[in-house]
Amino acid sequence: MSDAQVSSDAVAVPPHPGEQLLATSGGVEVLLVTNASPEADRQLAERLARRAMRDTPFHTPAFTTEDTGDTRIFIAREGGVGIGLAVLRPRPRWAWWSWDDWDAERRPATGVAPMTSWTVETIWVHSTGQGRGLAKQLLDAASDLVDQPITSFGWHRPFTPSGEAFVRRWCPEGFWVPG
Repeated sequence: MSDAQVSSDAVAVPPHPGEQLLATSGGVEVLLVTNASPEADRQLAERLARRAMRDTPFHTPAFTTEDTGDTRIFIAREGGVGIGLAVLRPRPRWAWWSWDDWDAERRPATGVAPMTSWTVETIWVHSTGQGRGLAKQLLDAASDLVDQPITSFGWHRPFTPSGEAFVRRWCPEGFWVPG
């Protein structure tokens, strides 16, 4: 990423003492921010969520410092810049949506017994990091941390075209819909 992109299009995520580093692979570090993290980390996560919002169909950021629920924010950092973000929250499952139902624009056909599951509120990778497996790297770290397989995560919609392709790839039978 050039200096111009860093200053105008990206969010600086400098290393600092006390950060929660979960994984490192190929020069990319995955950090964890929660509601119990220091205010500076939460503010950084909000800035990155607001940056991600520009590239997604959502009209509000997936995380703000006012959020008080149990939230896990996973940040991909490369060269001191935030290049990826995944926000997960525990939410009740409402239904299972098969890809056949999704493609036919039918409501989910399979209701489920009420149970709480980690839901991917948003997953985003900066254009300079796309196609490198960073979204999967973020969700692998999330899956390990919350001890839940990616295929059992709930998925918040709407999807971007690349987001739908990602969910289809890693949840080939269908996906859980949060209530």
